[in-house]
Amino acid sequence: MPEDPNENTTHQTAGNENEISDYYDGLKQIEIQGYETGVKKARTALFVTAGLLFVGELISVGLTGLTLTPLLIGIALIESAIFVGLAFWTKTKPYTAIIVGLVIFIGMWILAIIGSGFMGAIGGIIVRIIIISYLISALKPAKAWEDARENM
Repeated sequence: MPEDPNENTTHQTAGNENEISDYYDGLKQIEIQGYETGVKKARTALFVTAGLLFVGELISVGLTGLTLTPLLIGIALIESAIFVGLAFWTKTKPYTAIIVGLVIFIGMWILAIIGSGFMGAIGGIIVRIIIISYLISALKPAKAWEDARENM
């Protein structure tokens, strides 16, 4: 008994739709991987910020002549832990984590200026500018990564 010609056409159409769908999914995956480079850069910047904050606080304590107490170490650890947490958060919500990191980092800089005056403003300014520029440069790929993940 001969096969129904419409049945063969139906299988070909379904096969073509699956190929197109698979190709589109592959392109989306490649696009997301491209954005991940910027997200990884932001994650690294947040981890580096955590380390620099901890070391910077310890150096500041030494330079000001204060005694290194468990309270000061605890404060430095909490500041660093915030940025470590934000770095891990970039795995799921990179754009939000970077924005929060920028706000907290700039807020801490403002608090340093209020507490130390001019020395708080210029102390470590080069490192601060580098960290801020890394985080700002990662905003666009992080937003694109989140948008691409939502559209999958």
